[in-house]
Amino acid sequence: MLTDLILLDASVYNVYLKRWFREDVAVLDGKIFFSGSSSKFGIEAKEVIDCKGQPLIPGLIDIHLHIESTLCSPSEFAKAVLKHGVTTVVSEPHEIANVFGLEGIEEMIRLSRKAVIDIFYGIPSSVPSTNPELETSGGIISLEDMDVLIRNYPEIVCLGEVMNFQGLINQSDRKTEECIRYIQQNFPLTAIEGHCPDITGADLSRVMFAGVDSDHCLQHPESMYERLKLGMFVEIQEKSVRKEIIEYLEKNDVDGLFSFITDDVPPDILISKGHLDHVVRKALALGLSLEKAILASSHSSAARMGFRDRGSISPGKLADMILLKDRSGDFSFERIFKRGKEYCQDEIETCASPLFDNKFKSSMIIDSTDITEEMFCLKTDKPDGSVNCRTMFKNSLTTYTDEKEVTLPVSDSQVLWKDNNLNLVLVLNRYERDLKYSQGLMSGEIFKKGAICSTYAHDSHNILTAGDNEQDMQKAVEWVIGCGGGICVISMGKIIASLELPVGGIISEASVEELSESVNRIQTAMRQLGFNHANPLMSFSTLTLPVSPSLKITDKGLIDVKENRLVDLFL
Repeated sequence: MLTDLILLDASVYNVYLKRWFREDVAVLDGKIFFSGSSSKFGIEAKEVIDCKGQPLIPGLIDIHLHIESTLCSPSEFAKAVLKHGVTTVVSEPHEIANVFGLEGIEEMIRLSRKAVIDIFYGIPSSVPSTNPELETSGGIISLEDMDVLIRNYPEIVCLGEVMNFQGLINQSDRKTEECIRYIQQNFPLTAIEGHCPDITGADLSRVMFAGVDSDHCLQHPESMYERLKLGMFVEIQEKSVRKEIIEYLEKNDVDGLFSFITDDVPPDILISKGHLDHVVRKALALGLSLEKAILASSHSSAARMGFRDRGSISPGKLADMILLKDRSGDFSFERIFKRGKEYCQDEIETCASPLFDNKFKSSMIIDSTDITEEMFCLKTDKPDGSVNCRTMFKNSLTTYTDEKEVTLPVSDSQVLWKDNNLNLVLVLNRYERDLKYSQGLMSGEIFKKGAICSTYAHDSHNILTAGDNEQDMQKAVEWVIGCGGGICVISMGKIIASLELPVGGIISEASVEELSESVNRIQTAMRQLGFNHANPLMSFSTLTLPVSPSLKITDKGLIDVKENRLVDLFL
């Protein structure tokens, strides 16, 4: 029997028996044809690679991420992650859906079809993430849109993360309940993904009863145990890869009940640290066995999404494989194969990337001439004295915020917020011609002697700006509007870092290497101004995410996330 390729004398990890076997692996037409002794059964190949006993594992599968977080086009993203052993992903495109609705998702799918890896998609179930009373988005995904996607695009494999968890708990989100019910009744084998930050007890049961049975949010040992006990699939992103979590996963027989994911990886982190391989490497360094890590980054992920054609090295599966240098915790790759073809960086880099249609490069409705100095003045009905305000207290560890109270002086009805270790925060609705905006205050890790403005602001991607002085804030906003979307950091009147994002204000068609350089300058500038976070841009962009605890801001105003309602800035 003549095959295309034989990987001779590999140490193959069998995900079914959870054992290593010294054997040959034959590939035919992009699939694994045989594993065992090729000479014994007379199997030959056009090409033979001697593995010399090195470990051979399935290609990595990431079932929860957002391509838009890399700021790249799908094809550029694919080029970047294949070199990190990622051969299949499931992307949840609610970022672009919040800007363009159904058309944005369809465009992402179109551009993914020529990518060097397999890109599947989840239907965004929460666009907007809450409801139009709490935030304004450029697009809305309806039940009818869901029907179009799941019936016409084979790339759709799940219902994306159900973000309005409070709506399910309180039974106040009829739209989300209808979406879940539609999937359950018409496509019962389809996974329904969840977003369940800090939910426990009866609230967690209510969410699961509604049909949501996975969670990718920050985990603690107690919350993870509760989820696993109830049968909820747990998706472990980097911020949950901590010693106590890894110790539990290593000591307990929970293989198949969890997987590693990335969620959001900015381009600078992708270039400097890696992708899903970085998450795995971090888990290995904290004591997770290589065997458990392999399962959690391939077979378990495939099983969760119902992929029957990948996730293991066995006959009939796609020949997506990684030849490791050894079994150490370095998780270093010797060779990477996608559908039996070895990854070649030079060959892939020269592949042309399809471009977005021009209609997706015009998403800014408001004009820079609409911006006035008055927008950056914080006013109250009280003529003089003092006023108590809510602030979004931002720490350096998570995307969460806490609510803090502060007392500020008032003069001639203006709140004197400066010189009180605070930032003014504004969110401008960019999707409607009549200028609408909200104001808030941020404490904790804040910007000093400068400001930032960004249209990359989860999830509705309106214009978000914050700073310690009105002049820098106004100039940053005008720059972002003038270039049709992007990120701008200004200090004392000078732009110190910036990036244009012409596609919907959230994506660039530049290479990931170029984007990495730009984002690294932005991250550095943010830290220099005092916004000290592990991932400053992502931390800042989630100030507008009204499903992430506990006090956030949208174009409609301040949101109490737990109560799922608008609250006043002034107490």
